[in-house]
Amino acid sequence: MAKVPQAGRCKTRLIPLLGAPMAAELCAAMTADVFATVERLGVPWSVALDGDPSHPWVRTIPVAWEPQAEGELGPRLVRALAGGGLAVGTDAPSLPARLLRAALASTADVVFAPAFDGGYTLVRVGDPRGLFEGIPWSTSTTLLASVERAKLLGKTVEILDFWYDVDTPADLHFFQQQLKLTGPEVAPHSRALIQFWEAKGLLPQLPSGL
Repeated sequence: MAKVPQAGRCKTRLIPLLGAPMAAELCAAMTADVFATVERLGVPWSVALDGDPSHPWVRTIPVAWEPQAEGELGPRLVRALAGGGLAVGTDAPSLPARLLRAALASTADVVFAPAFDGGYTLVRVGDPRGLFEGIPWSTSTTLLASVERAKLLGKTVEILDFWYDVDTPADLHFFQQQLKLTGPEVAPHSRALIQFWEAKGLLPQLPSGL
């Protein structure tokens, strides 16, 4: 589930800190990191795309893609997961491949990898129909409501380890710290971009308290 890295239309919660062009650069780097993680799994994959299909970046997508459905995230997931599969967003550039492998290996009907903000970084389903109805998206109760919905439909559920998205200035600060504490194999595209910004003094200081 990817968004075209168009300035002003992606990573909008980081625009006040970075500005629209830098936020779009980060979006592209994070997406490249997630693409690389998925590619290394060695399974068939494709991209459900949100945004302007005529943007030059779209021509760099390494696999087949199709537009996402219109509307909120629920219908988008249902379309992307028609027939079953695993959906992962591009907001978690350091998401470990072990979580994707665990989701693929699970025998549960539905598998979630929770995010610390109350949502989830990935979901794997056998049949998405009805699963994402009535979910309060982008809230602290998104995961809880999704699990309850799955159980209401009689599905078995497995919850994997928590991870985090990079959506806000505080998330970006945490991500910077993780990159300093991990090896170069973790999020190499985002790492290279952030290190370039740091070397050029382009990365604004975060407000105190974050």
